[in-house]
Amino acid sequence: MIRTVLGAAFVSLAAAVVSAQTPPPAAAQGRGGQPPPMTNLQIFPKDTPRPQVVQAMQAFAQALGVRCAYCHVDEPNNQDFASDAKPTKKTAREMMMLARDINAKLPAAVGKDANDTTRVGCMTCHRGVAVPKQLAEVLGTTVRDKGLDAAAEQYRELRKKYYGSMAYDFSENGLITIAQASLAQNQLETAMATLHLNLEFYPSSSRTYLVMAQIYGRQNDKDNQIKSLEKAVQLDPQNQQAARALEQLKKP
Repeated sequence: MIRTVLGAAFVSLAAAVVSAQTPPPAAAQGRGGQPPPMTNLQIFPKDTPRPQVVQAMQAFAQALGVRCAYCHVDEPNNQDFASDAKPTKKTAREMMMLARDINAKLPAAVGKDANDTTRVGCMTCHRGVAVPKQLAEVLGTTVRDKGLDAAAEQYRELRKKYYGSMAYDFSENGLITIAQASLAQNQLETAMATLHLNLEFYPSSSRTYLVMAQIYGRQNDKDNQIKSLEKAVQLDPQNQQAARALEQLKKP
């Protein structure tokens, strides 16, 4: 049962993190040098083989970008994986039950056979980070609490650490989407700062200049609006939206 519910979602993740599980100390070994039976299993059936539990735990660790100690008591002189001392372990159990409930309902929700239904797992939301916030939310909180410069620096740090992973959208469109959301809320300074940050990494982004033109239009700055549209068309002659807007602005 546990293989059906959790295996499909997590087994493919386990191989990459085999080293994440710290082996028990020699004193804790059972007869014949084998590890003792696992205790305090509450979500997994009590008789689940140790390798299967460890494999799922390793997959959880990769999905959240953490080590065993994130949920377990795993210290040099105190290694007690069965302990419930850490609140994160309780949260993990609740999330396992949530994923199980969602996966049980998915076939009916999407109108597919259970074997043809894509199941959810930790990686679905977490994408390699412990707190699965979207980039817009992360930077938005920093803008609110520390200002635009701090948010820009945070973006650079996150990009350096996570670029190439699934954690955040560092594509050309990632910051453009955030800028458009700020523009929709009339947060023009934030939107413009976000676009300038995008040009730092994508200097040839025609779409960035197009959104800049929209901001200048909101500010009734026709000269800079035209310049931005001209730059957008120069970078991408196929950008018909920018070309049409530029033509309209230049009409007598």
